Order: sequence, then C-alpha cells, then structure tokens
Amino acid sequence: MTDTPVQNDVAAYRASVERHLDDLLEDIRQDLVAGLRAHLADVAADLRPGETLEQRLGGHARFAAAVLGYSPVLEPFQQDYATAPPSRRVYTS
Repeated sequence: MTDTPVQNDVAAYRASVERHLDDLLEDIRQDLVAGLRAHLADVAADLRPGETLEQRLGGHARFAAAVLGYSPVLEPFQQDYATAPPSRRVYTS
C-alpha cells in the first residue's frame, strides 16, 4: 500500500510540529505527540478537496503553541503557574 498525498502532508505537518516540541521532557512530549497524531488524522479526514492542514490549522509554530496551551499531563501544574510570566518567548499570531 502506498501513501496518499494527504497522508504525506499529514506526516510532514506532524513532523514539523513535533520539532517545535523537542525541548519538552520526553514523557510529556510523547503524550502530546500521541494526541497530536490522533487529532491530525481526524482533521485530515474532514478536509475539503484541495484544502491543506496548514490552511485548516494554521502554521506549524502556531499549532505547536496551541498544543502546548493545554495538555492533561500538565493540568496539575497549570494552576500553580497560571500567573507566572513565561520563562521563554511565547509565540502569538
């Protein structure tokens, strides 16, 4: 079985987003990546003909920032640090 153009686009988009998550602790990154793969597969299944993931979800860096905005793994810590300034630059669009 060969990959379709949509599968190739999903793989490329996912790989680019995953590169933005490389600085995370491995356990957290793996959890996010597992959820990311499932989410991108669902979104790709709903794309209109000719539509790309980037058109639907935005650029890779922006989407990675959105992924970092919420994770069940990080939930216990989010309340503790909700008012603390970010320790590194926060990307917004």
